[in-house]
Order: sequence, then structure tokens, then C-alpha cells
Amino acid sequence: MASIELYLENSYLKECSANIVSIHDRFVVFNQTIFYPGGGGQPCDRGFIKQGDETYKIVTVKKIDGEIIHELERPLQEINQTVEMQIDWSWRFQNMKYHTLLHVISGYLFQHYNALATSSQIEKDHARLELSFSPEIMGEIPFDSLEQSIKKILAHPHNVYAKTISRTEAEQKDGFIKTVINLLPASLNQIRIVQINDIDEQACGGTHVNNTNEIKDFSIMKIQQKGPTKKRIKIKLLD
Repeated sequence: MASIELYLENSYLKECSANIVSIHDRFVVFNQTIFYPGGGGQPCDRGFIKQGDETYKIVTVKKIDGEIIHELERPLQEINQTVEMQIDWSWRFQNMKYHTLLHVISGYLFQHYNALATSSQIEKDHARLELSFSPEIMGEIPFDSLEQSIKKILAHPHNVYAKTISRTEAEQKDGFIKTVINLLPASLNQIRIVQINDIDEQACGGTHVNNTNEIKDFSIMKIQQKGPTKKRIKIKLLD
């Protein structure tokens, strides 16, 4: 039985109880978890597992063959006892803001310039987004004013929604979603969609803020040429 992915239902959940489903040395699978296992350019969550008087640091979290595996700093002393999960909220919330901001930027560039996001990565103190543009409009895009354009969008609050739809319904949608769906395994019949009002809508399994006003301020640190039709945009959240 697959673990219940509580972070998909509520990205703001910071604590929960969980039961052990399987255990191998320091590697544990629970019946439910608040720890995001990483993916789509978003790193896995950090935090702790508490069991009785013992506290165990989470080394990493990965999703392998449908199972969410928590690697602990040392083996649990009790294999039949419920644990309490506590997330490193500052790390999670930072990643949520970065992830949503990346969606806003890629959504804006897709709407206005038909750009396709080819990859993204959230690091400790910045994030990057790589996009592909058609050759005929590459020279017409005002990259110098991109930061101001995105800040104008963020000057107004935009709700962020997550929903699950059938693959058939997703394939009938126009735009960027259809491109991404074609890259997903054929066995995946239910697709999680993240939508930011009329700014962006795409398949995504990561965590996001509920509203863009939580992102606050940011800056574009660098825009690099990564080939004749590709750009890499490096961004940083500001306190």
C-alpha cells in the first residue's frame, strides 16, 4: 500500500503521526508522510522523526518504485511504535515560494512568447529556470525588463490551486500541459495540475504557496544564453 502523501493535500502541514510500514536498517516507509521526496527540480524536505524520547534526523527522502523512503541518521530503536514527524518549515516554505515563482515566470513567458520550460532546479539560496524559445522571436523578447514584468504580476494576489484530473482530460487541454503530459509514463492515469489563476496551469507534483502574495520580493540575478534558442534564468528570493 502506497504511503499517503499528505504534503499534496496540505503543503502547510508541519507535523503528523505515522506508523511504520516497512523498515530496513536506516531506511523506513511509513503509512503516511509530510516529507516531500523531491522531484521536478524541488529538493526533498528536511526535518526530524520523534519516537518516545528519541529524535532522528532525516538524511534524505526519495520516492522509489512508488514508495516514499525516509533515510534516517541512525536506525529506529522501536519498529512497532508510532512516530511523530516534524518538518523543517523554513526550508519547506522557501522551496514552496521558489517553486511557485518559477511557475509564474514560466507561465508568463509561455503566454507571451510561447516559451517552453525545459528544466528547473531549486538550490539552497537561489533557483534557476531553463526555457526554449522559437528562433524567430528570440531576439524580440525584452529580457532586460522581465523582472519588472513579473513584479507587476506579483503586485496583485493570485490564488494557487491544485487538482487531480484524468489523463484524458489533461490531454485535451491546450498549451504547455499537453507537451508535458506526452512525456509522462503511459501508466500514469491521474495527473495533478497546479493552476495560478490565469497565469499558469501545468502538471506538477510539488508543493506551492496558496497565494502569490506569499512570495514577496525577488530579483533576477542572471540571464544566460544556453544555446541559440535557450535561456537560463537565475532568481533569488529577497527577505
